[in-house]
Amino acid sequence: MAAIVLFIIASDVKAQNITLQGIITDASDGQPVSGANVILLDDSDEQVRGSVTDQNGVFRIRNISPGEYQVRVSFVGYATLLEAIQLDGSETSVRFSRSLEIDSGTLGELVVSVPSQTGRIMGGHQRVSPADLTRAVTPAAGGDMATYLQVLPGVVAAGDRGGQLFVRGGTPSENMALIDGLLIYQPFHIVGFFSAFPEDLLANADFYAGGFSPKYNGRISSVLDVQMRDGNFNETEATASVSPFLAEIQMEGPIGEGRNASWLGSVRSSQIERTSELLLGEQQPLRFESQFLKFTQFSDDGTRCSAMAMRTYDRGKLDFDMGNSFKWTNFVIGGKCTHLSQDPDIFIDFNVGLSHLSNSLGGSDETNLTSGLTKFSTDLDMTQDVGSIRMNYGVYSHMKWISFDIEEIFQIPRAESEILLGAGGYAEATIPVGNRLRIRPGSAFSFYTSIYSPSIEPRLRLSWQPFGSDRHELNASVGMYRQAIAGITDLRDAGSAFIAWLPTPNEQRMEAVHSLIGWQQRFRNGLQISAEAYHKGLRNLPVTVWSTIAEFTTDIAFADGDVFGLDLRLEYGGQRFYGFLGYGLSWTEYTSAQDSFTEWFGSPVQSYHPAHDRRHQINSMASVDIGKYILGLSWQLGSGLPFTRQMGFDGILPFDDGLPNVRTRYGTPRVILDQPFEGRTPAYHRLDVSVKREFDLSFGTLDLQFGAINTYGRTNLFYYDVFTQRRIDQLPFAPYASVKMKL
Repeated sequence: MAAIVLFIIASDVKAQNITLQGIITDASDGQPVSGANVILLDDSDEQVRGSVTDQNGVFRIRNISPGEYQVRVSFVGYATLLEAIQLDGSETSVRFSRSLEIDSGTLGELVVSVPSQTGRIMGGHQRVSPADLTRAVTPAAGGDMATYLQVLPGVVAAGDRGGQLFVRGGTPSENMALIDGLLIYQPFHIVGFFSAFPEDLLANADFYAGGFSPKYNGRISSVLDVQMRDGNFNETEATASVSPFLAEIQMEGPIGEGRNASWLGSVRSSQIERTSELLLGEQQPLRFESQFLKFTQFSDDGTRCSAMAMRTYDRGKLDFDMGNSFKWTNFVIGGKCTHLSQDPDIFIDFNVGLSHLSNSLGGSDETNLTSGLTKFSTDLDMTQDVGSIRMNYGVYSHMKWISFDIEEIFQIPRAESEILLGAGGYAEATIPVGNRLRIRPGSAFSFYTSIYSPSIEPRLRLSWQPFGSDRHELNASVGMYRQAIAGITDLRDAGSAFIAWLPTPNEQRMEAVHSLIGWQQRFRNGLQISAEAYHKGLRNLPVTVWSTIAEFTTDIAFADGDVFGLDLRLEYGGQRFYGFLGYGLSWTEYTSAQDSFTEWFGSPVQSYHPAHDRRHQINSMASVDIGKYILGLSWQLGSGLPFTRQMGFDGILPFDDGLPNVRTRYGTPRVILDQPFEGRTPAYHRLDVSVKREFDLSFGTLDLQFGAINTYGRTNLFYYDVFTQRRIDQLPFAPYASVKMKL
């Protein structure tokens, strides 16, 4: 194999001549344009070579012979740029950075005509754009990542509150979320429609439901890598919006006279706690807020640097009448620089920052739990072409400070604080085999100065275009993933949002082996279909010890698991109509050995389906452009989730003062639980609708939106409290209106 690779490299080096590279941006605000086509044409207007810009707007075309060419840059919604260029061979690397002008003839159709990546999954990966978020009905003036992700097959939400997403059988703490390359621990707000990533702040995002590259390590389920956009480099803008769920103010603009620096600031605050009594007939004790600030500067040599800070705050009760109060705060601050060098042709991405999370549960006499986690990290990522092979590699280091007080509920040693020092790196090669096959072998490695032994995680991805076009593509991947920091939740309580972050209690990393294979096909009329089958083998998952006698305090046990699933998608995008239909089939099972199982069920090992095991899920959404109005629809159907049924009840009698009189004293009622998660809740389904209209004013634009959540008033169960025999429901029919003003 090594000989073949060396032969390919040597052959390509002999043939290579000139490299054309650069950054494509939006002329109106200076933002990088991701997904633009850059085509090199000869004097007969025949395509010689081509490339597509990445998330940073960067493209690179290699192995060009000297001569006269035309460079064509195009992207939907922008005027096509066509420019002659002379490559005389005096330079081996030529810079070609340009800005695209918005095509005024398509402005009214941008929302529904921008190509979406929703239906195109490539080895568990898809690119998410702001236009994708717009299509998912959200009870606010703009779309949000949280609402959009819940529409995708394979993603299960805990409900309309709690801020927890389960991806392909994984738990929320097994998901990685990055904001401009820095980790954010709990980015989804306690009101389930919202996250730290609203449409108006998003540049683009990469969502990996599984099989992700070795660039990402430290999580075993999924990755959400979000790039926040820069501020407007050309003019100052201000936007304000309000709805019964959310109010927001956003400002941005250039810095200085050179128009090579900008700033962007946003403040968001929930309104549901104030408006719910009038809107829904009862107060919803839920509150969240976020603040975001970003500065960006770029130079002509291809360097782009930014600094950003984000804070989020969530507080509320999931059981409005009797529950405890949950609270968590994220704080992320850091800087990022990217540089496209001339010689050698290396794209460099450097990150440094700090991520902090504080998490608590309290409000009752029995419960007062806290968990905190602070991470300081540096990351260096590089991309380099070596012949026809593209190399992606990097290194990182981090320091984690962990503190927790969970002794009241988990019988593990209480630790005031613990510091972990770690480092690692990764390497992945994209090797073309002919014109139709791409193989991506790679590996991640990491180590800590204490507790854990070094870890090597090999991964392999491939894509095959059997008919020589990306309209028909087969993707597959297999890889190992490990996680050292566990987020432990009391799985006995379906209404819990408290996550205790700590090193895995048995000093063994959690582990998952991902295997998936998928097919995607795109038709010329805008129709796309895709299917992906997957399996995850899970090991060393910390779970709560099971007991048929309901007890407040528990211990930690460990489980292995298997996840099987199939995601199917159908998507159509036209100029005035967009439609998406997805179906997810999933089967998740844990197997755990616990002493209490022997006492109650006759065997020390039990297998069960955890509380997030949703067997079937159908998601659909549509957007229709009717004249000056845009109608949005979103409908979801999910089969019931597992829960533990009660076996019966008894009473606890005190013996402190001798034998009690059982004729006059009945004791304290106690629930006797059945085998874990043997029951299933009723099916869940909900229809959300919206109607939008934009008005052009002399000083800006005004957007009005009217809509409703749970339009036909389905009584959906949030969870059932077996101790009090009470059901806690999700939102009833909830109408709303939003106003958004842009100056």
